[in-house]
Amino acid sequence: MEYTDKFDIKVFILFLLKNIDEPLSFGIINDIVIQDGFVTYYDFAICFAELLEAGQITEIKGKELKYIISQNGKIAVESYETSIYASVKEKALRSAMRLLASTKDGSRIVSRIEPNGEGYDFVGEILNKERTLYQTRVFVSTLAYAQKIKDNFDERAEIIYKGSLSLLSGDLNFIFEE
Repeated sequence: MEYTDKFDIKVFILFLLKNIDEPLSFGIINDIVIQDGFVTYYDFAICFAELLEAGQITEIKGKELKYIISQNGKIAVESYETSIYASVKEKALRSAMRLLASTKDGSRIVSRIEPNGEGYDFVGEILNKERTLYQTRVFVSTLAYAQKIKDNFDERAEIIYKGSLSLLSGDLNFIFEE
């Protein structure tokens, strides 16, 4: 699904900025908004400029120019954010948080499928600049199942990590909260 209506794109941008709620550079905001393919760069740039001009996004001057949603922007988006599909909200916020985390601490998610003669090993890792934070290796008999696991890991690595820690520590509340 791609948003093409300018109003929908503005609501989407404001929704993300409201939920992130911290000053960000134009480049980071651009990456967050367009990374899942819901909005094109061209549409983002036009709508962002219009939101800035309308006072719904505030420019913060300093060492680096940053932007944050204004109070007017928060009020405006509250009335319309229900127009964004829940699945789009969830995916966009998850992607945004992942991108922000990786830019702040250099963490990244890596996954691969390795043939092993008898089937396939799925390997998933969460790494930062200094160490491996999480690693799992699972044997599966078919490539299709390995690909399904890889796709899920790539999409939900943080949740899998938290769930694994919860299971290992005996805190099963996390599993039932999701």
